[in-house]
Amino acid sequence: MKTFFQRILALAAVAAVLQWSGVAFAQFYGYGGSPTEQRAVLTIKADGSSVFTSEVVSSRTLAEQQLRMMEQFKKMRAAEEAGEEPPKPDLTSTNETKPLTDEELAQKLTESMNERYGEDSEDSGQKYTVAVRTNSVAFTTTRSFASLEELMKDGYGIWREGGVIFENARFETDTNGLLRLTLTPASGMERYLKSTRSQMKLIGAKTEFKIIFPGKVISSGFPAIENSATGLSVDGKNDASVDAMLKFYAAPTVITAEAGGLKLEQPLESKKLMRSGRARGAKADDQPITDAGPGFVAEAQNLTTTTLHIFPGGEDYYKENGGSSQSGAIVSAKLFAPKGRTLKSVSGVRVLTAVDNKGRSVVEKNEAGDENDAFPEFSHGGNEDSAAMEIELRLKLPEPDAQAIDEISAEAVAVTVGKWKEMTLTNLQQNATNEVDLSTVLPGAKMVVTKFSAKNGQVNLTATFKGPKTVEHLDLRANIPGNEHFNSNFNERNSTTKGGTTTRTVNLNGYGERIEIDSNTGTPVSNDGATQAIVLIVRYPDDLRRERVKFNLKGLDLL
Repeated sequence: MKTFFQRILALAAVAAVLQWSGVAFAQFYGYGGSPTEQRAVLTIKADGSSVFTSEVVSSRTLAEQQLRMMEQFKKMRAAEEAGEEPPKPDLTSTNETKPLTDEELAQKLTESMNERYGEDSEDSGQKYTVAVRTNSVAFTTTRSFASLEELMKDGYGIWREGGVIFENARFETDTNGLLRLTLTPASGMERYLKSTRSQMKLIGAKTEFKIIFPGKVISSGFPAIENSATGLSVDGKNDASVDAMLKFYAAPTVITAEAGGLKLEQPLESKKLMRSGRARGAKADDQPITDAGPGFVAEAQNLTTTTLHIFPGGEDYYKENGGSSQSGAIVSAKLFAPKGRTLKSVSGVRVLTAVDNKGRSVVEKNEAGDENDAFPEFSHGGNEDSAAMEIELRLKLPEPDAQAIDEISAEAVAVTVGKWKEMTLTNLQQNATNEVDLSTVLPGAKMVVTKFSAKNGQVNLTATFKGPKTVEHLDLRANIPGNEHFNSNFNERNSTTKGGTTTRTVNLNGYGERIEIDSNTGTPVSNDGATQAIVLIVRYPDDLRRERVKFNLKGLDLL
């Protein structure tokens, strides 16, 4: 069991990593009371590509302290993994720690950032630098995106690292041919900032955020406009600038600008695109949606109702704190694919009509009175290939005298696979240092394993696929022949396309009986000493379909 000191040290280490990555709360909270400055610029180009640059300035003294904590934490973790007693800190020593030189501090901080980002920074278009000054350290991160779609898939991270927090961003072309960007605030932020106003003033937090468009800005909810740029600047010690910032979290911020040659085929929303940003298994965003043929079947599994009661006087508090709970009903169902096909994902689940036993509608409406929002994507984890998948449908709370939901008519977009092309890779340690040609499953595709570890019953692997756009359909899994308890899951970290080449970074995690790497042979072995060969299977869907399925559920009792 970890000591109290170890737990505090771990938390401090996590805090250090978070600050180095420029998370939003660094905008307001400098550690140890030291002021924090944050600047960010998002530049959108006429071809749809964009560049995001973020700089966080922190106290040099604090950076050194947190770096030493991180080093101590790493030693403790290494000892625990080796089954040794973690080193105990000398709390009685009065010896002063020798300050690091500018070069030493920059090198150590860069190494730490490499450990966190180095695996995929190049492929994701991300670059970073560390500048050590007399009393401060500046961390600068630059990220490139090939299209607005790719930018929006990481929308939350962009706004967060920019020192602002928006729940959704929507790009569209208005009726006058102007580019319109609508930024919807995260719920509860207005009250949160009001409650932390004194802390913001105390530490003197400063934030600057700017968006540069390909054309001239016509109007903006941000206070500053200069040609094609618009943004805001917040100084925690300046009441007027804090008041201006609070307005952005009271209502959506709308910016209109000349398109400057940028063309949008359809509106883009970060909330929807982020749902598909970390897909599991084969993707199918580039596949046309067709009407489903026969064979799909849906069966209701259970029905859950939730009643929310807000006591008198609590309405404003609930809203300002971003209360997300609400009264309603959730129907859990299972969707079955046609015979001979497996389900990879189900998205866009939407209720079209639903009535109770007295004919009253129980279709949920959003605040705008529109059709209920669709649930995010449902997908399998692990190695499972299944013809069925659990999904959920959201309804409004039925009336108290309702006894059943008589009928639900709904639709969803299902991605199914009929058969796969497979390629098996063995001797993983050797393959991890070489580029693997995947042309037998997908012409022009290659894979490089950039990270591999197997310890304490867990396998962790990071790989990069490169090739045509269709590398986004590749699926990766691992198994150990004869080990029925081993299972793996696969997810995407990022995907970029430049010059006709798509680079996709993925993670694979495997779990099973205790697995170790023999130090002499580099071969995985089980806890009983038996050799276990880890096998990678790269798969490409030879028959991928993306279909809109309509289905009905009947006779769901409420009593």
